[in-house]
Amino acid sequence: MLQQRKKDYLQRLIEEFFAKLQQLRQSQESADKEEQKEIIGDCLSFFQSHFGTKQSDTAAMIIEKIADAELLEQYAKILLTKYEIVDLKEIDQLYIALDLVRYLEVYDKTYSWDRTILKEDLLRILDTPDEN
Repeated sequence: MLQQRKKDYLQRLIEEFFAKLQQLRQSQESADKEEQKEIIGDCLSFFQSHFGTKQSDTAAMIIEKIADAELLEQYAKILLTKYEIVDLKEIDQLYIALDLVRYLEVYDKTYSWDRTILKEDLLRILDTPDEN
């Protein structure tokens, strides 16, 4: 019974999170940067409050805190989106996102087109060759 409640709670959290991401995608279409920044802040707050992540965390720390592969991929996407829309560029956050994606490639052997695109976008921005 307790295990089912944990699953239900996690499912609700994930649904709330994806609703925020959908809102972000819609706001990207309308190109309102302030709204996008607010939504990115909400998404990062979600991870901070539910998983204890911090902006200063390394990729290894984030992987320990967020055990779900899908949520890790979404976290990497949030870091990329944040980099693209904020004025103060934090290149270290992109390296963390790239490390998360590389970890997921090893951890989750199923092919993901979205993950591949995310990795290529990160590599393009970082302008580093793929070391695999």
